Amino acid sequence: MRSTATSWAATHRIPVVVRSVPFAATPGEAAETTRLLLAEDPAIDAVICGPDGAAPGVLGAAIAAGRAVGRDFLVASCVDGVATRTSHPPITAIDLRPADYGRACSALLCDILADRTPADAIRHHDWALGTRASTRPG
Repeated sequence: MRSTATSWAATHRIPVVVRSVPFAATPGEAAETTRLLLAEDPAIDAVICGPDGAAPGVLGAAIAAGRAVGRDFLVASCVDGVATRTSHPPITAIDLRPADYGRACSALLCDILADRTPADAIRHHDWALGTRASTRPG
């Protein structure tokens, strides 16, 4: 994620600040990182959150800092879930379709074990972007 963000920013000549949090960051850890980030650079206008379930912490820190989420500050998550869908405002997120992914992984494993497909087979998995109020007005 870090390399994609920095590469995109360089291509578009847009400054980007990247901060790391633990892989399984809690909303509290994400909130503290966001609080420090906004204190360090109040011009930051968006955060993309990687860890599952941490985006509500980013949202809370932004609101506590007086930001209008969806207007002057955008929040998005790389993983969708109940927390992103039920936050106020709801958070834009990538729906990785985990149930479909799990079924596809099981089917692939069975196919490999039964010698119906090579062990290095590549399969693609669909995903969807749930665009919500955290990245757009209204």
